[in-house]
Amino acid sequence: MVKCLGNYVEISSVWVQVVGTIISAVANSSFDIFTSEQGDILDLYGNVLQAAGNAIQADGQETVTFEKIGAEIQAVGNVVVAGAFICLTDKVNTTLFVKGNWLQAFGALVEAVDEYFDNSGPKQPLNILGNATQAIGNTFQAIGGLQEQKNNLEKAEFLVISGSWIQAIGSILNAIGQTQEEISENNHSKHTKGEKKKNDIFTENRFLNYYSAANIAQK
Repeated sequence: MVKCLGNYVEISSVWVQVVGTIISAVANSSFDIFTSEQGDILDLYGNVLQAAGNAIQADGQETVTFEKIGAEIQAVGNVVVAGAFICLTDKVNTTLFVKGNWLQAFGALVEAVDEYFDNSGPKQPLNILGNATQAIGNTFQAIGGLQEQKNNLEKAEFLVISGSWIQAIGSILNAIGQTQEEISENNHSKHTKGEKKKNDIFTENRFLNYYSAANIAQK
């Protein structure tokens, strides 16, 4: 029951990340819909959701794994980016934005490596592809921040917007793969318990038959 609950918590955590990345992507793209301040607030909310999702995912890991470490690194990166929208100076804002996205990219790569070398179950290509895609998206955004520091604003805008949507796509792919993995693990756990119960019943029946035969022989 606890393991089953843990599976659903982890599934929920990755979909929370999806919502967060999409909100951030919309915030970075919709300059004609939102004012600069509204976009920053929306992006802040998006990164807070991503941080929460990554933190829940990391907490759901019972042992220290690269997946846990990668999720923790991404959560820290999200918090750093969120801090960028609270800072008062543009210079500190952009610096935090760049560093936060580098951290997220590194964390996503760590998770992708964990999924690639994970032999505990069937491979989940969507998890690997999703995390790698997120790393690329965060890298684009970090480079976009660097371009903004150099006043290459058009190039910076293109990199940040495209990177945001690439990250969102990667997050969706990862969420689908993680959902499939958790459901598969849950079904495998139920099947294993079912087989164990059958074996226990079979063993118990054999013992009862033997005991009955021994009693009959004594009589």
